[in-house]
Amino acid sequence: MNFISFDEGTTKGLGKIMATGQTDGKAKRADATRTSLIEAAERLIAKKGLADVSTREILQEAGQRNQSALQYHFGSKTGLIQATINERTRQIDKHRQKMLEEIGDNPSLRQILEVMVMPLCELIENDAAGKNYLIFLSQAITQPNWDLRKVIKEFDIVGLARAYQLYDNMLSHLGDEERLLRQAVGFDLTILTLKRWCMAEKPPQRSLKEITEFVINSSIAVVEA
Repeated sequence: MNFISFDEGTTKGLGKIMATGQTDGKAKRADATRTSLIEAAERLIAKKGLADVSTREILQEAGQRNQSALQYHFGSKTGLIQATINERTRQIDKHRQKMLEEIGDNPSLRQILEVMVMPLCELIENDAAGKNYLIFLSQAITQPNWDLRKVIKEFDIVGLARAYQLYDNMLSHLGDEERLLRQAVGFDLTILTLKRWCMAEKPPQRSLKEITEFVINSSIAVVEA
C-alpha cells in the first residue's frame, strides 16, 4: 500500500485552510442566529406589543436553545431593539441615498419628505416582514429613551442623516426647539399612520400610494403651521 506524504509546509497550509473554514462556518452561524433573533423580535413585538414580549419568548420564537444567545449578540432587549431598527434602516438607506442624488442640493420640502417617507412605504408594500418592522417601529418611538437623531448618529445612517441636514437647513428660520417639535410631530404622524394601514383587518379604503401622499401632505401642513 502506498501512502501520500506531506512536507511540513503543505501540512501547515492545510491546517490554515481548515482553520479558515471553521472560522467562516462560525461566522455564518453567528450571522444566522443574529438574523433569526431580529426577525423573531419584529414578529412578536408587532403581534403582542413591546412591553409584553420577554427575551425568553424571543429566544423561543427564534428557535434558540441557548438562553444567552440574545445577550451575547445584543447585550440586552434594548440592544436588540436598536439593532433591529439599524438593520431595517440600513436596508432602505441605499434607496434614500439614490433619491438624494436625484434631487440635488436645493430640494423642495416635498422632495425631502418623499426621501424620508417613500422608502418606508415601499418596504411595507408587499413584504410581511416590512409590515412587522413598521408596527415594531411605531412602538419603539413611544419609548422614553427614543431619540431618532441619536440612532442616526450611532449607526451612521448616511442617507437619513443627509435628509435631516437638508430638512434642518430648510427650517433654519425656526428656533431649535420649534424646529425639532415640528419635525418630531411629522415623523410620528407618518409612522403611526402607516402602522394603522398595516394593521387594518380588511383592505383599507386608501391604497398605499394614497396613504403615502396623505402623510407627506400632512407632514408639510405640520411643518408649515
